[in-house]
Amino acid sequence: MIKKAPVSNTSGGFDVSKKGTDFPQDLFKTVSELTTDGLAITEKGFFVLVNDQLLSTFHLKREEIIGTSTLDLIHEDDVKRAISEVEQNRKIFYELKVRRGDGVYIQTEVRGHPIQFDGRQCRLLILRDITPRKITEKLFINYLNMIDAFPEAICVHDKSGKILFSNRSGLRLVNAKKQSEVYGKNVLEFLLPEYHGLIKEDKLKIEKMEVVTGRFVKIHQLGGNVLKSVESSVVPIEWGNQPAAMVLCHDASLEEQIEKSEIAKQVMQSVNEHLQWEIAEHKNLGARLKKMIEEKEWLLKEVNHRVKNNLQIITSILNLQINQMQDKKLVPVMREFQNRFYALSSIYSSLYHTEADEEIDISAYLKDLTHNLFVSYSDPQKRIIIDCQTSRIFMDYDHAITCGLIVNELVSNSIKYAFPGSKKGKINVLLKQVGRKVRLEIADNGVGIKVKDKKRSRVSLGLQLVDSLVTQLKNGTVKKHTGSDGTKYAIAFTSNVITKKSSK
Repeated sequence: MIKKAPVSNTSGGFDVSKKGTDFPQDLFKTVSELTTDGLAITEKGFFVLVNDQLLSTFHLKREEIIGTSTLDLIHEDDVKRAISEVEQNRKIFYELKVRRGDGVYIQTEVRGHPIQFDGRQCRLLILRDITPRKITEKLFINYLNMIDAFPEAICVHDKSGKILFSNRSGLRLVNAKKQSEVYGKNVLEFLLPEYHGLIKEDKLKIEKMEVVTGRFVKIHQLGGNVLKSVESSVVPIEWGNQPAAMVLCHDASLEEQIEKSEIAKQVMQSVNEHLQWEIAEHKNLGARLKKMIEEKEWLLKEVNHRVKNNLQIITSILNLQINQMQDKKLVPVMREFQNRFYALSSIYSSLYHTEADEEIDISAYLKDLTHNLFVSYSDPQKRIIIDCQTSRIFMDYDHAITCGLIVNELVSNSIKYAFPGSKKGKINVLLKQVGRKVRLEIADNGVGIKVKDKKRSRVSLGLQLVDSLVTQLKNGTVKKHTGSDGTKYAIAFTSNVITKKSSK
C-alpha cells in the first residue's frame, strides 16, 4: 500500500502550500529549468515537491507521487540502505534501482542534500537516469571480456608508445603475470633494437589513420631471456577521447619452429635415404666379407690339415725308423722326437676340427696327448695310471702348443724315470683357471729326481726345455718340488681363456 502524507494545494507545477525563506520555490523552479535531472524535495521520506523532468523520467503523474513515500519506488534490494539514509538525513551520493510508473526498474544516480524548506527539515534529491550509461558500461565490460578471451595478443598504446591496455594473451606473450607489469611501459622496451626504425615508420602511417598489417618483428619477454617471433597489425583508434593505436599480435614462433622442423625433416629424410643406401652397401660388403672369411677359414683349415698330415707322416716315418733300428740305445731318443711331433700334430688336428679360428679346447687336447704318451711308453711291467683332470678351457693355440710340449716333457720323464723296475705309480695332470690365471700341475708319486744319477743327464735336458717353454707363457712362473714322495711341477700363467665346464 502506498503511503501518503497530507499535502496542500499546488501551483505552477509545484507544491506551494507553504511559503519558506530557506529554499524558495522560485529557486527550485529556476534550477529545474537549467537541469535535465529530476529534482525532488522530501520530508521524512515523503515527496513534497517534484519537477517536470522527474515526472517525465519516471513516467509518473504529479498526483501519483506527491505525498507518497520514496521507499515505494525503490527496489527491495536497495530499501535497507535507503531507510538508513532517510534516518540520517545527510549529504549522500549513491546509486539505486528505482521503479518507474510503468513498473520498469531503472538504474538511478541519487544525490541528496539536507535543506530547510518552508521552515522544515527536508532533503533536496537530484535523480539521474543512468541506465544507458550502465548498459554502455556493461557492453564495454563484455567487449573487454571478449577481447581478454581473444586468443591473439591485443595491446593498446598512446601516441608516445605507452601501453594503456593488454589482454591476457598479450600478457602471456611477454610472460607477464599481471597487467601492472606492462602498463605504462613503452612498446619499444619489448622490441629488439633492429626493429625500432620500422616502428617509427609505422607511427607516421598511424597518425594518418592508415592501417599497418603483416609486420614481422622479434620481441623479448620480461627478463629478456626468451625471444618471440611476432606478426603484428596496427589499427588507429580513440582511447579516452585521445588518439591511440591498437596492436594485434600473432605469435609466429610455433610456425617458425614448424617451418624449421619441416626443413629438418627434409634434411633427415635425405640423410635417411643416404643411410639406407649405405646400409645396403654395407650389407653387400658384409656378404662379400663373409664369403671371404668363409674362404679364409676353409684355407686355414686346409693349411692346418696339411700341416697335421705332414707332421703325422714325419711321426710315422720316425716310428718305422725306430722299429728298424739295430742300436736300441737310440730308440728312446727317437721316441722323444716322435712324441714331440705328435704333440704338435695334435694341435693342428684340434684346430682343423674346431669352429674357432684361434682357440682350441685345451682339455680335449691334453687328454689325447697324455693317452698317446701312455701308449707310446707302455710297458707291461710298469703298472702306471695317468689321471688327467682339466676344466674345459678354450685357449689360443700358441699357449696350447706350449702347454702341450710342457706336458709332453714332464709326463714322459715321469713314465720313464719316476717308477723304476716294476714299481706301481700314478701321474696326475691338472689344468684349472683361478681368476685371470691358469694353473697347470704335473705330479707323480715316484722316487723323485736324483741329481747325482748319471742316467738322469737326458732328463735334465728335458727339464731345461720345460724351463725355456715356461718363459714363452705370459707372466709364466714355475715351482718345482721333488723328494721321496714324488715330483711336482706347478706352472702358472696369464691367458685369455674361457671356461666352459668341468671335464674329467
